[in-house]
Amino acid sequence: MEVWRKKWLRNHRFPYSQSTLTNSSEFTFRMRFTTEKIKSIIQVLEQAATEHRGWLNDWHRSLIFGQPLATICFAKDSYRRCGFGQWYYSQSFPILSDHSVFILIGQIHRDLHNRAFVLADKIKHYGTISIKDYDFFIAKEQDFSQKIFDLKDELREILFEFDSLTEIFNRQAFFRILSYENERASRTGQPCCICMVDLDHFKTVNDTYGHLVGDRVLHAVAHYLTDKLRPYDSMCRYGGEEFLICLPSTKLSKAKRIANRLRIGLSSLPIDLDSDKQLNITASFGIAKMATNISLHGNIDRADEALYAAKHGGRNQAIAYEEIRPDLKNGRRKS
Repeated sequence: MEVWRKKWLRNHRFPYSQSTLTNSSEFTFRMRFTTEKIKSIIQVLEQAATEHRGWLNDWHRSLIFGQPLATICFAKDSYRRCGFGQWYYSQSFPILSDHSVFILIGQIHRDLHNRAFVLADKIKHYGTISIKDYDFFIAKEQDFSQKIFDLKDELREILFEFDSLTEIFNRQAFFRILSYENERASRTGQPCCICMVDLDHFKTVNDTYGHLVGDRVLHAVAHYLTDKLRPYDSMCRYGGEEFLICLPSTKLSKAKRIANRLRIGLSSLPIDLDSDKQLNITASFGIAKMATNISLHGNIDRADEALYAAKHGGRNQAIAYEEIRPDLKNGRRKS
């Protein structure tokens, strides 16, 4: 799964945002994560910030009670040697390294330590510092704390763009991808296809093995499909046992070949059960070429109608909207 995300990131340098299209750096930053990675970063960030507060408390204690300042306060590289600095410069999370807020945090943190070094030197030689010097130092500290809060807040916000079970995009986040791809197809004339995927007889899986196994199936299918997609493709959990795939710069004929490759591979994917048994599952695929003269929902409806035709035709097959019989169009999906 992580390999797929890295490949996707390298090939997607275009803008999506929380509500509208914005700059590419925001989106590429968001695309680097899994839910577990976000939680891990937030936890380590909070630990590093706690280490920093400990250093600051010691600094204040020495200032207030006239105790000797720690040796680190007189080191010009104290910003690297403190607990936060050790984490920040360790490159434990290189995916943060080019994010604007993360970079700014490093700059403010260094300025904060440089200021502490100047104040420590003044205390050493003159025994006191001015109110102006102290207020400037505190302002830096407040700025640093705010930027830490901003980064944690953004990371928490990203968590809401992923489906918690399958760890792929949720529908809301994915609609921004489709909006961009639809606009790009309209602007460049490049084809783009979407593919609706529905697991066959999934209700039987839940009824026979229980919902925990059903969840395991959904997770395994999501990981398999995303790992087998091309670097610039994307996918979301559309709802229940349905997934929606976007295939940019792809003609309909190629989209069908991709869908069949995924379908055949999925049918032979072993899913382990608790009882040392394995389960295999199939899926039906409905494909539609994105039409720029209709709405996104209209395009999705076409893929959905193709999916209905695949279900109606016996399941475990891939059918394009352009191939279905007129009497099956605008029909209700077969469960």
